[in-house]
Amino acid sequence: MTELGSEVEQKETVLQLQDYLRMLRSRWKEALLVFLLVFVSCAVITKTMTPKYTSTMRFEILAPKDLINVAEGDINPVQQTVHDYYLQTQFQALVSENILLAVVNKLGLASEWEMDEKSAAVRVAGSITVNPVKNTNMVDVAVSDTDPKLAQRICEEVAECYKEVRKDGEDALINEAINKRYEVLRTRQDELERKADVVRQYIRSGKYISHMWQISASNGATPPSSSSEEQVFQQLTTNRLALQTEIAQTTVHISKLQELKDEDLLGYVTRTGLLTAESYSSARVRELYEQHQKEEETRAQMLLSGYGQRHPAVLRLDEQHRTSRERLDTELVGMRDAMVDQLAVKKSELEDLEKRLVEARNNLRDKTLEDQKVMNALQEYNAEKARFDKLESDYEADKMRMTTPRLYTKIYQQASLPMVPTSPNVALYLSVGAIAGLVLGVLVALAYDFFDTSVKTLEDAERHLGLPVLGVIPQDAGLLMLQGSNGPDAEAYRILRTNIELKRSLFKATTIAMVSSSAGEGKTTTLVNLAYVFAQAGYSTLMIDADLRRPMLARYAEVNGDVGLLNYLTGEAELKDVVFRTEVPNLYLVPSGPLPSDPSGVLGSYRMETLLNEASKRFDIIFIDSPPILGISDSSLLVSKADATILVLQPRRMQLKALQRSKAVIQNAGGNPMGLVMNNVDISGDTQYQYYTSYYAYYSHGDGKVDVSAGEMAVVQDVADANAPEQEQGENRPARKPAAPARQTQVVAEEDDLY
Repeated sequence: MTELGSEVEQKETVLQLQDYLRMLRSRWKEALLVFLLVFVSCAVITKTMTPKYTSTMRFEILAPKDLINVAEGDINPVQQTVHDYYLQTQFQALVSENILLAVVNKLGLASEWEMDEKSAAVRVAGSITVNPVKNTNMVDVAVSDTDPKLAQRICEEVAECYKEVRKDGEDALINEAINKRYEVLRTRQDELERKADVVRQYIRSGKYISHMWQISASNGATPPSSSSEEQVFQQLTTNRLALQTEIAQTTVHISKLQELKDEDLLGYVTRTGLLTAESYSSARVRELYEQHQKEEETRAQMLLSGYGQRHPAVLRLDEQHRTSRERLDTELVGMRDAMVDQLAVKKSELEDLEKRLVEARNNLRDKTLEDQKVMNALQEYNAEKARFDKLESDYEADKMRMTTPRLYTKIYQQASLPMVPTSPNVALYLSVGAIAGLVLGVLVALAYDFFDTSVKTLEDAERHLGLPVLGVIPQDAGLLMLQGSNGPDAEAYRILRTNIELKRSLFKATTIAMVSSSAGEGKTTTLVNLAYVFAQAGYSTLMIDADLRRPMLARYAEVNGDVGLLNYLTGEAELKDVVFRTEVPNLYLVPSGPLPSDPSGVLGSYRMETLLNEASKRFDIIFIDSPPILGISDSSLLVSKADATILVLQPRRMQLKALQRSKAVIQNAGGNPMGLVMNNVDISGDTQYQYYTSYYAYYSHGDGKVDVSAGEMAVVQDVADANAPEQEQGENRPARKPAAPARQTQVVAEEDDLY
């Protein structure tokens, strides 16, 4: 199990890393912009910085051997082995205010810089860097300044002033300590005798043994005694807890048994184990329960052996079984009543135990207080004795150590005169800028992607919208009417066609409305190419341009759209007059015709429903192009009349709430959402769509481009320009002149093949 869990965690880690890489690939422009801003800013700041020179010096700080400290009337020798942080303190003391003021005064920096001494000391402190050498007592002092000679002079004076300040301080402490040592020693002797008398009084009481003088005050031991109050208290506490637990359990069982009917008592007693508990169940109850179980097993065996439900033997056994069950129920009720009596007895025992526990607690408290007084007196005596012995020893040693010479520092490297500026470090600063820019760029890209609530992946669409993705259309897919049916784009639409076919039987769909949340998501192009692959598969396919605001199907199919859907809906033409044959076999088109002033009014008429009903009888599948579903009521009318609806969306374009609103509009209008089409997907730049890229390798030539004839390229450009308002949302784009009437094929469907 551990290995399996570890393997699952590794896989989850890999998946999370892949998600982060995918986000970075999609947001690389934002990351690059932030990186360049940070890097360029760092380069500009580095260029404008004033050069500084650094003088360095290395010396060792020696620990004091016989330093004496006086604190609150006490005098203690402080040595290196006693003070673990002495050297770290001295490293910081190198840049303390008193040493810096001494440096300023010796070098006359206050008058040279024309400022007061404290301000000059602050300026010197900003130029000094103290770096202790790891695992040694040595320290490197570095001083940076725009003047290399001044940097060298300050570096030298820091070490000299440190020695002078430290010597003055230690001499003052030693002189004060020697003068007070004898006085303090005599005072401590009187205090020691007083605390010894307190301990002697407890020994005379007879409750404590005399050798408790040997107990150390620091080990936390209690004075020896023969008291057992704590053991009694602990035992009573344990007994009370056990009795309280038993009372609580019994109370719960009684409450539950009183709520249950007679026929439910047996089930509860069996489930909770009361049947086998000696304190609750009698031998008679268990005997009747075992008999009850045996009778049920005997009856089951008789039925398996071929006896019928009305067989005399079975009937006798049933009668016996009822009698035994009644007796068992009676015994169970008696057991419940017995438990009530037991509960009263246990509560009485608990009350008595509580009284004994209070008495034991009082006894233990009194004994503990007395022991604590004895222990405090003993600790005070031991502490005072140790202090007196130490003072007496130090007093004798101090008189011999006063004349010992003391060393403070040992120089290993004199202050150097810098010849080359050390700041700014261009390589370091640019490296830091590059790293910071890279990290910040990655963080900004990840944050930008995290707060982007648009649908980004196939899994996001299916999870949040609750609809299956029927197809994934590659980025910049063109019109299959012009490209042909052998390219990778066609294969993507054939996959979409297959998935729709698998869904049609479930939805019983002949008329399918193609909708999108907003303009420019490629809905019309998807419809035309999907109709094309259906027609190539032998389906009699009809496209209806129901977008009466910005119709495009007539230009895509190169059909004259002067007569179309509006003429039929207003009664000016019949269905056969508005159905046009395209150059693609099995593919027909009902263009929009003239644009009405009220598209919603004509689309909601009964003739629209009549058109769909008549067309469903004559065509295998019908695709309806509609305006965007959000903000326009036309699409709601169309999806309510179509058998199914397909929602076309582009990744990273619409917010999730907008897509969820689109689905809600379709459902509220009475439409049947069949699924989603992910359009304009960058399958080469997104790792989760890598399996689609195999189509390019399979369906393209060595140069990686699909063949399109020179004659077709001009038509592709014309259609692309016509499609620009939808694909680019060019609301401010100048209107293009309408394309010349396309090659008008047989515009009206023949009577003999459709009507």
